[in-house]
Amino acid sequence: MTQQLEHIEQKVQQLVEELYALRQQNAALLEENNTLKAGQEAQNERIGELTQRLTNTQRALAQQRGDEPESSQRLRKQIDQYINEIDKCIAWLQKA
Repeated sequence: MTQQLEHIEQKVQQLVEELYALRQQNAALLEENNTLKAGQEAQNERIGELTQRLTNTQRALAQQRGDEPESSQRLRKQIDQYINEIDKCIAWLQKA
């Protein structure tokens, strides 16, 4: 009977030690989890900032592209006028 009690006491002591170790492990994991969550939150904020900057840059580029056709059309018209004037000069020189 005393052997059984000793055996039970050993098992209880072993379970108490396991419980203590598991509680320490749980506390460490909770701390690591909180650290990781804070890091993830910081990364999410950074992603939000970078996404906003990217959106702003894309808008600015789109606006520049929107202005570009007008200026390139003006340049094309001016080049066409120069070509017409050059053609007239060539024709005049050929007649002379």
